[in-house]
Amino acid sequence: MTRFLVAFVFVTGASVMELEMAASRLLAPYFGTSQIVWANLIGLILIGLSLGYLLGGRLADRRPDGRLMCAIVLAAGVYEALLPLFSRPILAAMTGGWFGTPVTVILASFAAILAVFLPPVAALATVSPFAIRLATREVEQSGRVAGALYAASTAGSILGTFVPAFLTIPFLGTRETIALFAALQVATAAWGLALGAGRGPRRFGPFLWLLVPALAYGALPGVTKPVPGLLFEAETFYQYVQVVRQGGANLLVVNEGGGIQSIYEPGRDFTGLYTDDYALLPFLARPRGAPARPERAVVLGSAGGTILRLWDRIARPFVPMELEGVEIDPVVARLAAPYFGFRPGSAAVTVGDARVVLDRSRETYDLVVVDAYSHQLYIPFQLTTVEFFRSVRAHLAPGGFLALNVNASSPEDPLMLAFERTLLAAFPHVYVAKVRGPLNFLLVGALEPVSLAPLRAIAEDGLAALARPLEGAGAGVPADLDGEAVRDLAAELLSAWRPVDAGLARRGVLLTDDRAPVEYLTNAMVVRAIEEALR
Repeated sequence: MTRFLVAFVFVTGASVMELEMAASRLLAPYFGTSQIVWANLIGLILIGLSLGYLLGGRLADRRPDGRLMCAIVLAAGVYEALLPLFSRPILAAMTGGWFGTPVTVILASFAAILAVFLPPVAALATVSPFAIRLATREVEQSGRVAGALYAASTAGSILGTFVPAFLTIPFLGTRETIALFAALQVATAAWGLALGAGRGPRRFGPFLWLLVPALAYGALPGVTKPVPGLLFEAETFYQYVQVVRQGGANLLVVNEGGGIQSIYEPGRDFTGLYTDDYALLPFLARPRGAPARPERAVVLGSAGGTILRLWDRIARPFVPMELEGVEIDPVVARLAAPYFGFRPGSAAVTVGDARVVLDRSRETYDLVVVDAYSHQLYIPFQLTTVEFFRSVRAHLAPGGFLALNVNASSPEDPLMLAFERTLLAAFPHVYVAKVRGPLNFLLVGALEPVSLAPLRAIAEDGLAALARPLEGAGAGVPADLDGEAVRDLAAELLSAWRPVDAGLARRGVLLTDDRAPVEYLTNAMVVRAIEEALR
């Protein structure tokens, strides 16, 4: 068994896993990275491997020629080098978008992956049976030979998983990663063809194919997903991120752009979305007579800092506050100040996973807001369970509460009932309110009844009520604050606020760390919302 075959299967093993990592990033701007898309991607990679193993075994028996094996891998490398150029129109044409039903997303993503990524995976998979056939000289050695080659291939797969995920994709980019690994495949295949060509100028001919990855990369446009008003785009460790200027406002969108994660319009306080209602929550978080200290509030999933900005603007002049945010994506956290009106120094933002950060914290809070979403519609399951809510409860100060942003098509949606039942398992007092936004509901869990007296005062007297001395406050009304907008907002939230029906909530699924089918319930909710819209 030659060293070349070991190196060859190592490179092809790495390339298969690199293709899977790169495919997930190419798909993200069009289909997202939900569990549905990942299941399709992994399943189709396995289909490609199966087809490649079958084809490679048959070709190796019919024509055990190393040059054929190298030619197949060279073709795979050339194909992958060109992949970013022709994949975009295919993916764009097949995308189901955020408003496509889960079935549409399943079928479209399956077809897109099949059309774009199956050929190179199948080609690379032919190498393993080919290499075993070429390296086996005696039957008695077949087991040892096969084991050594599979070990080399698996070692390559390990490298092909970690290097793109932790190095080349976040620090170089998906296009650069594809070009790099495509060039590696072409170079390795050209090496094999040169070895079989003997001496002379012909042995260098295969290396000319390295021009394809270089030229293809040079021909790529500078923007991954061109959209009108694009201000910023980046691929991060976690997602594909864009900041888009639309109608005078800056919008933060991720992956396929199915939802607005943050919004800011210069000169305008409110957004017209659920974040407006959250601006008033600090007035409810501490009862009168509480110790005179700054109110502590944290947003788990602060994104571009929209809620933190509103608290700083609306609540802080009247209620002394210490504001904190937790955001898992450091790139997104850095966008808050330049694009979303976040005042540097107004809040301490920690980069990390919300549950991990909270569990490690010894702080207590008057208000904990959970507004963390992955894949636009899905709250990360670890932030939906009774174990998590009990952890939040342990971090609440007297009179404090948890506020949760939930997307649901109706108050009786199974997803909403699941959250209500789970909150009731952790808190004695649970409230719900339909807030601004097409599908947004506010859920509140508290250890003590939440007094709505501040909301009533604001709804009746507007900013005059806010200007009255509150515990430790007395800042006065900002001259440019829209008092009527605050008054209307308080009246809307007051009219929508109600205790959760415990009897109805018992129909929901109890979400636990062991079983939290959040994606399934969310997908079903989207289908029902689309069906209702079409009636």
